[in-house]
Amino acid sequence: MKKLMLVALVVMLLPAVANAQGIKQGDPGFYFNFPGGTIDVIRGETWCDHLYAANFYWASTLCSTGVIDTFAVVSGDVLGWPITNLFGDETDAEGVCVILDDNEGVWYFETDLCITVPCEATVGDLNTLTAQMVYCDEGVAAPDSGDCEDPNIRSGPVECYSTITQDFEVVTSPPALYILQDTLYYVEQGQTAAYIPFSVCNGDACAPATDYGFHITSLGVVGPALDQTGTAAGVLGGTCKDVYGIVDAGTATICAYDTLTIVVWNPAGTVYDTCVQAIHVVEPVPVPLFTAPVVTILVLAMILAAAVIMKRHAVSKA
Repeated sequence: MKKLMLVALVVMLLPAVANAQGIKQGDPGFYFNFPGGTIDVIRGETWCDHLYAANFYWASTLCSTGVIDTFAVVSGDVLGWPITNLFGDETDAEGVCVILDDNEGVWYFETDLCITVPCEATVGDLNTLTAQMVYCDEGVAAPDSGDCEDPNIRSGPVECYSTITQDFEVVTSPPALYILQDTLYYVEQGQTAAYIPFSVCNGDACAPATDYGFHITSLGVVGPALDQTGTAAGVLGGTCKDVYGIVDAGTATICAYDTLTIVVWNPAGTVYDTCVQAIHVVEPVPVPLFTAPVVTILVLAMILAAAVIMKRHAVSKA
């Protein structure tokens, strides 16, 4: 009786086992791993990586005949941060089965995997992103199907795994307001309205759009002294917006230097930043008259003119 029950149990299990083995024809693996280590991220930041999901049948010792097979990429993380997994055409790739047929030269597919740190995250939070290339069973991703051979070894040698992970740590966000500028900005002599850029940045990616007031002054060595005020309106969190000091270098001497100073503040006047931008007057860059397109047009015009003259000469002789 016990023997009959055991046989019956084995028979019941056989279809599931056979099915699991039956879908393993090729050998899944990512051609490149994640960067590795622990990556620092801030609240509101989105981190992405481009994945190459490949059928390594050609490097496999156990599934070397699986020239054609169907795979999918699935992903997840520990803390439940938002994740997107997209094909190149921006359609969803999460768990979508793709047929790889190396008879047609198609042995891998690509997806863009992104994870976003929520604004509710706190400094010091640790998270791990996981991407897995899995077999498909009757058009459905089968994450529990395992792998044929892991890792697969490609030239290098490089170990390619079907499951890869990346660790993250939330760090302190940049200041809510800061300014970016060049170390030295060159102005051509003769410019009557040279735009000197300053980037006003809202450093906190989770901050609302903010209007920042600014005041730009100069020493007046190059053109009249500046005294400009304005507003960098609606600077979104985690982005920058350019504002400009407009310098008149129409009568400036070559090699003259000047400095522009900008002060920027938030609407409440509780946060501000300032920086100094040096400018240097240089000789105007000459505009070449006989560029390649101009020479080509002139040659064609000369050929056409010569052809017309020769035709008229031939007619007159006739």
